[in-house]
Amino acid sequence: MTIPTEWILMVLLALATVISTLAAIIYRQLATEIATLRTIVVKLQEDVDRLSKGCGIAACLYKNRNL
Repeated sequence: MTIPTEWILMVLLALATVISTLAAIIYRQLATEIATLRTIVVKLQEDVDRLSKGCGIAACLYKNRNL
């Protein structure tokens, strides 16, 4: 009993298709998550920049800090 060559090629093609589809889905999800995290980091950096300027009082401990 032999397996036809066409069947082996079809199975390999199907596996390659499934793997590439899963890789594309994972890549899209990670890219979306990274983009979301980058926007959060930008907002947090803006808050850090704003807060590092101090509270406006001359005796403020954070007013003259060099980061």
